[in-house]
Amino acid sequence: MTRPTRKQELSENHPAKRGKRLSAGGSLDVQHRSNITLARLQDESRVETETISSSRPRGLLAKGSSFLNVVELFAGAGGMGLGFILAKHADRRFRLIFSGEVHPIYVETLKCNHGLFSRMQKPGACLVPEQENVHPIDLDKKNALEHVASVARAAGGADVLIGGPPCQGFSSANRNSWSSDNPNNRLVDVFMRYVDKLRPPVFLMENVQGIVWTAKNGDNNSLSVAEYVLRKMKTFGYLVFPKLLDAVWYGVPQYRTRFFLMGIHRDTGYCEEDFDDWGPFPTPTHGRSSGRPFVTTREAIGDLPTIGNGHSVNEMDYCEPATKADNEFLSLMRKCAPKREILDHVTSRHADYVIDRYKRIPAGGNWQDISEMMSNYAQLERTHSNIYRRLKWGEPSITIGHYRKSMLVHPEQHRGLSLREA
Repeated sequence: MTRPTRKQELSENHPAKRGKRLSAGGSLDVQHRSNITLARLQDESRVETETISSSRPRGLLAKGSSFLNVVELFAGAGGMGLGFILAKHADRRFRLIFSGEVHPIYVETLKCNHGLFSRMQKPGACLVPEQENVHPIDLDKKNALEHVASVARAAGGADVLIGGPPCQGFSSANRNSWSSDNPNNRLVDVFMRYVDKLRPPVFLMENVQGIVWTAKNGDNNSLSVAEYVLRKMKTFGYLVFPKLLDAVWYGVPQYRTRFFLMGIHRDTGYCEEDFDDWGPFPTPTHGRSSGRPFVTTREAIGDLPTIGNGHSVNEMDYCEPATKADNEFLSLMRKCAPKREILDHVTSRHADYVIDRYKRIPAGGNWQDISEMMSNYAQLERTHSNIYRRLKWGEPSITIGHYRKSMLVHPEQHRGLSLREA
């Protein structure tokens, strides 16, 4: 009997992948996408069928304070919190009062990023926690919940709670860890526990789109994890807005679809009628529906100098290629970077036979273009389509996960991507 391919498994075992939808009204009712082609088609269909109207917010999210206090859970390196503190508004700013992360190595990176941000701010602007107050913390422990609640009370309350609970159990990119029984899945419950305790006016949860079709483990496993969370948050008094958003729509040079769930407490005065089909989420800034093209791979990494297989020099001069690169994305990314230096432009050293494979893969191609050379791969038909994927200069990148494990290939140089490029 022939074993089903990974693609067949996903379509057969997960009914949600066959057309279940997520609506802004708080139930599963919006078409999700599982690959680049569908993402592009959905963007193009919006040009023809969707009229973007403005929302009519009537409620207030904060008292007269010039700051909105943000509590960040499962912070990792702090990317989600960074997005909030970089957001600008005429009247107020977001301020991180707590960033929680359990892994020490991530905490060190988090503190480093907070420090860099602090040095860029005006004197006296305290938008991130003091470094001595950021340390590894297991958010699943009861004393952690009480500690965060205490920090929030001391700051005048949490206005916004954000976080992306670890997603290995929901991710279809790793078939070894995808499972309803993965212990990381219960961290979604931890996030909800903090929402219930702190009752912020607004919460925002992020995860991979696999949360839409992964069944909730427990008494009612007919529900997906996403549906379970939606229903639970409603009982806490929140309007809930689920949405699948692609990073490429907002100027990121990479297709990367993620599930977002925003909740706005009814005590703020908002109701469903205050929002259009996009709910409280921003409409896309890039793609056909917006009139601005997606940011391409060339715009993102075309300025970097040529290097070879196994290049290991961590610091390089940033000179001649940089003078030829002039685009909005690069200007933004290099705004706070060293002016004449490139860091981390290093690559793994691959064996000669791997480089021979790279040379035969066309732009946009993958292992399927060299299947006859893949004799060392067991069950080749189950190999992920992103393995040995060569990027294309004129398009956004595919979703980058573990860039070394996927063996992603530079658009024209016969080598894997560098750490800097990924």
